[in-house]
Amino acid sequence: MKRSLRIVIADDEADIRQGFRRLLCKLGCEVVGEAENGGDLIALCAAELPDLVITDVRMPEMSGIEAAKVIAKAIAIPVIVVSSYERPDDEDCAFIADFLLKPICITELRAAINTACDGAF
Repeated sequence: MKRSLRIVIADDEADIRQGFRRLLCKLGCEVVGEAENGGDLIALCAAELPDLVITDVRMPEMSGIEAAKVIAKAIAIPVIVVSSYERPDDEDCAFIADFLLKPICITELRAAINTACDGAF
């Protein structure tokens, strides 16, 4: 039996985190932690060593892009970035497995996870 993906999600809005939790549960993934900012995301990744990170770009204290850069230097964890605004600059994309524009549907999320985690589904 294939184990479920262990995922950490980060967004400063609790309702968005809850939405991701519901979608990821439908996909059979396990959410092992939630963060409200980039600093908490880095600490959570070091503690949980998840299979995947899904993070918003704009968060207080440290953005999802800045956190992804720090995580990439320390641990090889793929990162999917989500945003209500624009795609990050190309120089930021080296740390990103995929990018999704909000609002996100389950089909787009499944495809992004497949890309980030080498055909997880």
